[in-house]
Amino acid sequence: MKLSQLALFLDTCETGSITEAAKRSGKNRTTVSSALSALEDELGVSLLERSGNQVQLTEIGDSIRSDAERIMMIANDIHAKCQQHLEGVESVLRIARDDALPEAFWRQLVHDLSVKYPNSSISIYVAPPPELDEMVEQNMVDMAFCLLPTTDNLPKNQYTQLGQIRMMSVARADHPLNSLSEVLSDDLAHATEFVLAAIKDQTLVAVSPTSSNYIALTFYEHLRNAVLDGNGWSTVPSVLINSYLRDGTLKVLNHYQSMRWQPYGVIYGKHIQLGKVSRWLSTQLEAYLDKESN
Repeated sequence: MKLSQLALFLDTCETGSITEAAKRSGKNRTTVSSALSALEDELGVSLLERSGNQVQLTEIGDSIRSDAERIMMIANDIHAKCQQHLEGVESVLRIARDDALPEAFWRQLVHDLSVKYPNSSISIYVAPPPELDEMVEQNMVDMAFCLLPTTDNLPKNQYTQLGQIRMMSVARADHPLNSLSEVLSDDLAHATEFVLAAIKDQTLVAVSPTSSNYIALTFYEHLRNAVLDGNGWSTVPSVLINSYLRDGTLKVLNHYQSMRWQPYGVIYGKHIQLGKVSRWLSTQLEAYLDKESN
């Protein structure tokens, strides 16, 4: 049983005519008829009832039609995946990311990814930025898209900077810190701060708290939401709070380090070469960051 025979069988099922199936496949009628007869001989059953130029499925022919369709779908997937491999498109890709960029952006990106590379199997995992470098190093994931350390301290991996994100120290407009004409570092140190929590050396730690009174949460969206509840201050990516800054719900603290740029990029192993999917993702992220920074 050949794939070409199954393809002609399905063409005949859809058109109801060997002549029309021949036209669709670009073959002559005799070739199609012979291929169908050879398939029936091999299977030992009649799949089609022929009446002049018209054909109808027999009971067994109708029964195996869906199986033939599945076989052809699988065969097409195999061919597509092999072709993608030859073109440098990853067939399997494990990605980790942080939540420094809006979920709406990632949702659209995942949609576009599924349309552009339908034959690639892609897993995406969300984790705090401090955990992602180690995940790449331990080969838990192939790459990570995230805020990069400002110290360039990634000795065991390589990375490519895709852009920058403005980080802002903010509190709700009615928070006591926003009543001060100037916020000093001592003021920040005594107010409740929301910082990132991450697993480091198998221990849950707070990432670089400024205040002695802090609450550590897993994601930037959690930090933002806690600030919106009016419980303290935090430093979060501007792209997650721009709408709240515009409507006055949040205010940037009047502190000399309340706004700074932090690089955003992709981390990958020392000996890894990025494929087409990885490069496409990097390009989309780079374009988004460029747009948001202007």
